[in-house]
Amino acid sequence: MKETEFIREYKRVRELKNLKIAKERVEIFWETLLDILKEEKKVIFKGWGSFEVKERKAKIFNNPKTKKAERIPACKKIIFKQGKLLKKRFNIIEEE
Repeated sequence: MKETEFIREYKRVRELKNLKIAKERVEIFWETLLDILKEEKKVIFKGWGSFEVKERKAKIFNNPKTKKAERIPACKKIIFKQGKLLKKRFNIIEEE
């Protein structure tokens, strides 16, 4: 599902008047989440899961195309761990 399809579905389920309002609400959620994660904090949605920032070390790998060793710089990445409620609800839906 693409973002526009998701926003249309969000608008329909939430019974919003137009797509602009739906898109703004989704963007506000993601911007808020990103701002908190930039402060390197963990965001926990009880039962649903958690987002946190992890440091990835720099490493060297061999590029099979050029046969040369190349360096991947250190960076931060966002990790999502699903919660018990999300896992349970998802598996119930899958079984039906």
